[in-house]
Amino acid sequence: MSEQDAGRILPSPNEERDKTLLRGRVVSGMPLSQAARKRIVQHFEALLGCHVTLSSHVDQTLIAGVRVEINGRAYDGSLRGQLTNVRKMLTRYDEEEL
Repeated sequence: MSEQDAGRILPSPNEERDKTLLRGRVVSGMPLSQAARKRIVQHFEALLGCHVTLSSHVDQTLIAGVRVEINGRAYDGSLRGQLTNVRKMLTRYDEEEL
């Protein structure tokens, strides 16, 4: 332990492992590379502030992008999801004018 560390309380090795772990899945139109999965996990760990582990699933109906499902919540970055959001927005706008 260095002189700088003497005044700090350092986490025990078990405390590092005890951090919350969220499990989920990433759905894509084609298999993801190991590097792409790693970037997605890192993004969600930063977003959610805890460890994340994701299984991978392929849904060939997705044209582009990915959908990530964690703790019952979906983060849809797929092209299909974006088009659905645009359709909902335009439909809502049309209904408000009636």
